[in-house]
Order: sequence, then C-alpha cells, then structure tokens
Amino acid sequence: MPYVSATLNATPTDELTARAIATLTDLTVEILRKERARTTVVVQYVPGAQWARGGITLPVRGYFVEVKVTAGTNLRDDNARYVREVNRALQSLLGEASGYVVVEEIPADSWGHDGETQEARYVRATLARNAAANPERSERASATRDRP
Repeated sequence: MPYVSATLNATPTDELTARAIATLTDLTVEILRKERARTTVVVQYVPGAQWARGGITLPVRGYFVEVKVTAGTNLRDDNARYVREVNRALQSLLGEASGYVVVEEIPADSWGHDGETQEARYVRATLARNAAANPERSERASATRDRP
C-alpha cells in the first residue's frame, strides 16, 4: 500500500501527469514489489519561481518524489535501485532535470488506509490464511472460545 507523492517543477499537462503516474506506479510495482491496485500516486506541480536551491531559482526542471512504504518490506538494494530508476525515469520524462527521491519506511502500526493500520491488515490476513489452511483447528478454537 505505498503512497507516492511527486512534486514536479514543470509545466503541467494532462499527458505529463498521466506519464508520471504510469511511470511511478510501474517502478513501484516492479522494483518495490508492491500491489498495483494498492499503489497510490499523487502528482503536483510547482512553478519555477517557487523552486530554488541555495536561495536561487533553478534554470532547469526539478522534482521531489517521496514514497511511503511499510518498514521492513524492502531490502536496502531495492530502495537504492528505486531511487536510481525513478531519477532516471524523471530525467528522461522531464528533459534536463534534477531532483530528489526518498523512500520513507513507516512502522506498520503507524500508518494505514481507510482507517486500518498496515499491522491490523497483516494480522487479519494472516488469521484468515491460517483458518483457511487449518479449518479443523479453526473450528476447535472457535468452539473453545464459545464455551461458558
């Protein structure tokens, strides 16, 4: 359930937005092995006059991409490759550009979607898998809980 936020210093167009969303979704799914259906990407634009480094506006396009993922779900190499490939993809997409990519790992009990933490989702899914794999054990446990 990653959340990808991209801020681009570029002229907004529907085509650029669609390509950025598709690119970031694809890279998140392929490199970080996240579910496509649960990958959220938000693209925002900042005018050049509001994008500066060292107090000076930059003559080239820029970007800041932050992906939030559950801590411990990726290896360091996965994160490093993601940073590298997102940089390459955005430089290609925007032309002459430079920017930042951040992979932020958040503890499973500290974030979620639709009112449920990632930890709660994991526990629920694990219990359901275990119950499906061991229906007799699940029935015995249920009967034990139901006793007065």
